[in-house]
Amino acid sequence: MRPPAVSMLNRHAISEYHPGCRIAPDAGAVRIELSGDWTLAVLEKVHAALPSSREVPKGAQALEIDLARLQILDTAGALTLVSFRESIGGTAARFINVRPEHKILLDEVARAASAAAEAAPRSQPIADFIRRFVSALTAIGRDAISLTMFLGETSAALGRVIARPSKFRGTAFIHQIQMTGLTAVPIVSLVCFLIGGVIMQQGARQLRNFGAETLAIDMLGILSLREVGVILAAVMVAGRSASAFTAQIGTMKMREEIDAMRTLGIDPIETLVVPRILALIVALPLLVFVADIMCLAGGAVMSKVYLALDTPIFLQRLNAAVTAKHFYVGLIKAPFVALVIGLVGCLEGLRVTGSAESVGTQVTAAVVKAIFLVLVLDAIFAIFLSASGF
Repeated sequence: MRPPAVSMLNRHAISEYHPGCRIAPDAGAVRIELSGDWTLAVLEKVHAALPSSREVPKGAQALEIDLARLQILDTAGALTLVSFRESIGGTAARFINVRPEHKILLDEVARAASAAAEAAPRSQPIADFIRRFVSALTAIGRDAISLTMFLGETSAALGRVIARPSKFRGTAFIHQIQMTGLTAVPIVSLVCFLIGGVIMQQGARQLRNFGAETLAIDMLGILSLREVGVILAAVMVAGRSASAFTAQIGTMKMREEIDAMRTLGIDPIETLVVPRILALIVALPLLVFVADIMCLAGGAVMSKVYLALDTPIFLQRLNAAVTAKHFYVGLIKAPFVALVIGLVGCLEGLRVTGSAESVGTQVTAAVVKAIFLVLVLDAIFAIFLSASGF
């Protein structure tokens, strides 16, 4: 027994309670006698005391690990003992003279170690890649089906609103135009101004090698009106509005406000989704117009600084290179892009479950999906309109 006068602070300094191990062959069997404390505090000494598998005699009829002199055992010590038993003999080795409290701990640690070993999957890179690829395709298919169904629900709700104009939420519609359109003007203007200047500077720098710096104005005008303006405005709106729609509707879903609306006979699609999508369809073309103007303004400033071209000359060259067709191409994309952004934002909000973590997860998913679909839709329109001669 441990002397009661020994304090908890200095008990590991007494050699009697340091971990020890002794191999004692006994009539064809091998007995490994353990002693001292087998705890996390002396884990290094525990590993040093254990014999290696080569030091344990082979061919014995039985392997016994005697724990009669074992003093204190914690989880770290128990895991070390279980691992040692597996390394020298597995099920052929057994613990003897085990105290009841030690037996409980050893059994639990052995059970947990066995479960962890069974749960560890074998490394199969090709199979894992195929599994992830198939899972990604399945998720894309599910999202496409869900988005199509949600588009149908929204169209049906819009039809009911058109049939009964009293259901239209005019105040919510105006408020959403302000939040999605008016408040986005400063950031969209700044980003497009800077990008327009960069396009102009880089284009002029590359074309200078061919003596055609002024063609950078043509490139800026066509690229800004057809692609850059709508893409930048749509991406900024997707980051702002899609996340806002998901957070707002998701918070209401988490608080069970949407369930309460259905109980009161109020359709959440008509009340929450339709005003947001209609407001986005109205606001995004206006933002695209602002984005186009700011891209051209940034290019005009850079042409003055980098090419020493005055604004009248810049406008004259721009007028010769750009027609109304280029402006309409960019503007035609805006309502369709706005519809996709609004649908994704509202759908992800309605998918929120009853936790705050779910809100954050769906907001992230809404932004990523909205931006991805914006780029895909813009690419489809660009290819189709170019092939059509526009």
